[in-house]
Amino acid sequence: EVRGQLIAPSVKTTDRYCLFFPKQRQQMGQHRKKGAKKNPKGTKKGDKIHGQKKGKKGEAAAYMTRAQALAKLQMPLADFRKLCILKGIYPRDPKKKPHGLDKTYYHSKDILFLSHEPLLNKFYELKTFAKKFKRLMGRNEQDLAKGAEDRKPKYTLHHLVRERYNSFEDAVRDLDDAMSMLALFQALSADQKREIPAEAVNEASRLYQEFQLYVIRAQALRKVFASVKGYYFQAEIHGQTITWLSPHQFAQELPPEVDFRVMLTFLEFYRAMVKFVNFRLYADLGLAYPPKRNSLRDAGSAEVAALEVEMREAGRAREAAVEQSEKADAEVSAAVAEDFGAESQEALEMQRRVAEQTRMKSTFRGLRVFVNREVPLKPVYFVLLCGGVAEVGWERGATAGGSAGAGSAFSVGSKSITHQLVDRPPAQLDSRTGREYVQPQWVFDSFNVGCQLPVALYAPGRAPPPHLSPFVDDQAEGYVPRQRELLDTLAKEASIGSASANAADSANVPGAPPAASAAPADARGSQTARYQEELRAEAQGVWHSEFKEQEDEAKEQRAKAAIAEVEAELTGKATQKKVDELENPGLKWLPTDEAPAEPAAKPTEDEEERLRAKALMPKKHKRLLQRIEKTAKNKEEANARLTKKRRQLEKAEA
Repeated sequence: EVRGQLIAPSVKTTDRYCLFFPKQRQQMGQHRKKGAKKNPKGTKKGDKIHGQKKGKKGEAAAYMTRAQALAKLQMPLADFRKLCILKGIYPRDPKKKPHGLDKTYYHSKDILFLSHEPLLNKFYELKTFAKKFKRLMGRNEQDLAKGAEDRKPKYTLHHLVRERYNSFEDAVRDLDDAMSMLALFQALSADQKREIPAEAVNEASRLYQEFQLYVIRAQALRKVFASVKGYYFQAEIHGQTITWLSPHQFAQELPPEVDFRVMLTFLEFYRAMVKFVNFRLYADLGLAYPPKRNSLRDAGSAEVAALEVEMREAGRAREAAVEQSEKADAEVSAAVAEDFGAESQEALEMQRRVAEQTRMKSTFRGLRVFVNREVPLKPVYFVLLCGGVAEVGWERGATAGGSAGAGSAFSVGSKSITHQLVDRPPAQLDSRTGREYVQPQWVFDSFNVGCQLPVALYAPGRAPPPHLSPFVDDQAEGYVPRQRELLDTLAKEASIGSASANAADSANVPGAPPAASAAPADARGSQTARYQEELRAEAQGVWHSEFKEQEDEAKEQRAKAAIAEVEAELTGKATQKKVDELENPGLKWLPTDEAPAEPAAKPTEDEEERLRAKALMPKKHKRLLQRIEKTAKNKEEANARLTKKRRQLEKAEA
């Protein structure tokens, strides 16, 4: 009765029992609902009955939006961008974008990787410091604010450099962007409105000059090209090709649409990386790092020259190092020729590379060059020293009435000057005997060719020849300019001379075969004879293009005659029809009983295979191939137009 009083009268006996025993009630409910219809699994709720929530599994869960990453890391957008740049993490482009196509996605593992970064705590400390410092400045507590600024949290990026580059070769391979960024900021000036600090500009200038000094000492420069954007340089360091762009030294106008905070973040990492790289490069050469600076030349804005304490001693040491490296290269080429054979492909390739590098290193050997004030000193000085020049003097930074700048090796009146670089009309020159006056382009073209070009083409007041880019392969492009043909001819002559010099040097090396470093005599004789024929034709008023056409026609005639002789030997007789067809391709013969009409030429096996592969292609790939073929055809037509225009100009000038 007591239990009956506690339970309402309307509750059944079974329900009364289940109120006090919930486990038995659950079993009874399962038994009652055994035949009932189950709820379909959906994606609306995240419980066991309706399934898993959308975006919690699979490819959709592998990515998150930028807003989700910011919420997980608890940091503002500016710090998140900076941290991603320093760690080398970039947005992803997943196939499925569950949160919309207009969102920026990051990989979840990348964000998890960022969450364990020690810099994250430093950013939190800097944020706290900014709040305290702002509060102190608002209260006008200058002493406390100054003390707080002295205790400002600092961080380094050394662990990030070691983390992103496992080996030194990886860091050297990534020097292209680093050098371009350093060269850009060393040409800028500090700007408070754009948040460009002076210390960043100064350090970028110092690191870039130290890298240039290493390239000079190692003589690793291979190519240079002056363009509208600036100067393109290419160096070979530890077997890696490094190409960077250095802007012109003009007053730069900062565009308003460029976010320099992002660029400064890249610069911050590159500054830390280049310090490691420069230290290792200097250690390989046996030099102390950082190098000492000449305060006199530094005050005269001599840039790279300020890093060399004694220019004359450095020049002599560089020449001695070049001679030693040439002997070492000769020994290496002799060893390769001995191991693989004098006529092997490895030995010939080694000889070619050694000869090319030797020519570039000794292009300006023995010269004493003076640079006028109107000539850009930085790139010219850099290329001259990489080419093996003895000494360089300059006029920039000279006082009123002075003849040489601060730190210059000699003045303009020195009688030992062999070449003077000028960029002004001849009427404004104070000509002196015993020296050559040339324009700055002569330095770049001579270095790219590997020999000193004739100075008459680069005389002051005269339009210099076209400045061709060494980064373009004209043979692959399909059109070889006239200037490129002349430069290639001069390069071949210089390579023949260097090959003969190397042969004389290697004759003293024990175990070196005579044919390992000397070019064949027949090849030298044929090249010299052809060059003399071109000179005779040019003296008679025949243009180079016409001479080349005549030479090609003569080759075709000789080939046709050879084919006719072979056919006559095979068939026992040569019909007049075949001979006339070879000599006159446009001549048509009437079909006779003795000479039936020949069938059309069948496609070769390669052409048939290409046609079959094209027929089996999907429509998408076939259209892509058609666009590629159309681009190649347009390129050929453009080259043909250039060739035709060149012939017309040559005939008009004749």
